[in-house]
Amino acid sequence: EKNIFKLNTNITSFIRNKLRSCPPEINTLQSTRILRQTLPHGIGFHHAGLLPILKDIVEELFSQGLIKVLYTTETFAVGINMPAKTVCFESLRKFDGFSFRILNSKEFFQIAGRAGRRGIDKEGFVYVMVNRRDLDYPKMKSITTEDREPIRSQFKLSVNTVLNLIQQHNEIEIDKILSMSFHSYQKYGPLYMKKKNVRSHNAFFKTKKKLEALGYVKNNTLTEKGIFSAKIYADEILLGEIFATDIYKKFNEYQILLLLGCICFEARERTTFSQRFRTTFLSDLKRAIRSDHYLNKEKRFEQLDNITALIHPCYHGSTIFDILKNTNLLEGDLIRIFRQILDRIGQIRNATTDERLSAMLHNSQTLIIDCLKDIDVL
Repeated sequence: EKNIFKLNTNITSFIRNKLRSCPPEINTLQSTRILRQTLPHGIGFHHAGLLPILKDIVEELFSQGLIKVLYTTETFAVGINMPAKTVCFESLRKFDGFSFRILNSKEFFQIAGRAGRRGIDKEGFVYVMVNRRDLDYPKMKSITTEDREPIRSQFKLSVNTVLNLIQQHNEIEIDKILSMSFHSYQKYGPLYMKKKNVRSHNAFFKTKKKLEALGYVKNNTLTEKGIFSAKIYADEILLGEIFATDIYKKFNEYQILLLLGCICFEARERTTFSQRFRTTFLSDLKRAIRSDHYLNKEKRFEQLDNITALIHPCYHGSTIFDILKNTNLLEGDLIRIFRQILDRIGQIRNATTDERLSAMLHNSQTLIIDCLKDIDVL
């Protein structure tokens, strides 16, 4: 179609008005500069690494039909009701956090189902770009012809679940609850309540045995460590070993933030940091970790040097825009790390009875909130 990417000055004005009240540093970001160039021509992109305000701009323009071509990750198709006339797959492979794999039929149809706008289009179109070198036609046909992937239970017993079951229920009640999952129904059908789910029971008792060995459960009752970790919803044992023992008493706010930063940071091969800050506090923290029989096995703490590139500037009053200059992390990814740290701080504050620790965590919380203040007003 001729002039499909013709400049639309209304989009330029729209973007300018949306960003008018934002900190001026936003306009220096590469993602902002590129979007300001491409969006007026009806071309955009959307992914988790964008600032929330930029994602809002793209979503609003797309919903108005002003974006003709949108490059996006699958999160746009899964999480937001934004249909299009045509969906084009760059590949049928995806990275699942560990390795690349072929999409299953459910994932394909979830995204492909966006093709065809209700009340606008009589039909939608779906295209797949194929690399002939990797072409497996029977496999591709099975994925794209019909959604054959069965619904499978994702039920997994977390440490938090086991601790709360022990804390709130007796053995008979626990036995009944473990048989009430969708996994049990799928395995045994209508008689699932009369059957013992061996997998769930084995997982429960295996986790319980581990918790007993580590001092979280004793005589079917939660210890102080167990009560603490029953209020934690991820990395329950790791956080329990730090904040429900005496080891945290050696640390200051900066060292606590470094620990939480490592726990929340997902190390990737291509992530780089310009400057790291090797201080006495860092050396002392490493020494304390090495001397602890549980913490010294945690691989995430190997990132301590790298995490100083994010935490040290934050601790000393730098803004999120200053920190972005010290890493190639996308702004949205960096913000997500800090918000995950805030979430962990909130959980630990809720779980601890130590007023000193709670005060230190409050101070750490304030430091991060100050660092993010320019972003959180958007």
